[in-house]
Order: sequence, then structure tokens, then C-alpha cells
Amino acid sequence: MNLPTFRLSMPPALVRLGADASRRWARLAPRERRLLTIAGAVAGAAIVFLLFVEPAWTRYAHLEKQLPLLRTQAARVDALTAEARSLQRVTSGRMTAEETRQALADSLDRAGIAAEVTPASPPSGPAGEAWQVSFDQVQAAGLMQWLASVPGQTRLQLAEADLERPTDENGRLLTGKASGILVFTPATAGQGR
Repeated sequence: MNLPTFRLSMPPALVRLGADASRRWARLAPRERRLLTIAGAVAGAAIVFLLFVEPAWTRYAHLEKQLPLLRTQAARVDALTAEARSLQRVTSGRMTAEETRQALADSLDRAGIAAEVTPASPPSGPAGEAWQVSFDQVQAAGLMQWLASVPGQTRLQLAEADLERPTDENGRLLTGKASGILVFTPATAGQGR
């Protein structure tokens, strides 16, 4: 069985060009050949860098700058999703005692307030579940903003507040700080919305 043989043939113009280049190369001094070889290697390395390495490097640097932004946005989306779920439970009126406690704790976390949420006996007024929020040396402005948002997020109303301005180790009052205990009870009809 005879297999066909293939011959690679180059166009005559390329053959002439290759022959001319070989003659010129042969006429060069060894030092010139070395310099041209080094120049060719440098040019080849530059082309490889510009075509393959530099675009990937630039893209990596760009993505490295964007990653913290994307993480921040993802955290915001997670917080908004949790708040939406909390609000959905609140508006449907189907919150259990644990869901109410968790919604209160989540709203404190979102506001950046370090506090402890525990069950409490309700003060005089409507009977039902009550929650005590205890905190020490938190930012007063943040606390007031959080207090304004509690009824809409949890359907709880402030029933009792015992706030004080904390002092430092020398007995001086701390500016812009608050410590105390807040007691929340379920909002009655017409309140908390």
C-alpha cells in the first residue's frame, strides 16, 4: 500500500528572501550576530509581555481594587435581605417570641450597638411579652436613631427607659455616650407603625 507523500513547498519569493537573509547573516561579524540575537530576544520578550502578561496583570490589579467594594456591596445586600425578611415577618404579624427577640438583636447589630436582649417582665400597661435591652457606653446618637426605627422593624414599643451618662475612671462624664436599660412591649393598636 502506497501512502501519498506530501512535500512542503514554499513560494519562490520566500525562498529568495530566506536565501538573502542567510547570506547577510553569514557576512556579519560574530559580535554583530550576538547583538542582533540579543536584540531579537529582547524584542520577543517585549512582545510576549505586551500580548500575554501585561493585560492579565492589569486585569488582576483592577479586580484586586474592586474586590473590597464587591464584598461591601454583598454585605449590604445581605443586611437588606435580612431586614426585608424581618419586616415581612413583622408586617404579617406572625412573629414568635424568639423571632421578635432575634429581630430586636439583628436591628441592634445593624445599628452597631453592643447590647444584650433578654426577656423581661412587662411594666405596668399591656400584658404580653416584654424584652429588656441592656447596654453600656454606646454612642447616644446611634442609640436614638435605632430607637426611632424599632417600632417599624419589630412592632415593639418603648415601655420603659432608664438611661444615664456613663463616667470614665476619673469620674468625669463621657460626652456622647449612654448606658442603661430599655424595656420594649408589643405595640398596641394604632402604635408602632
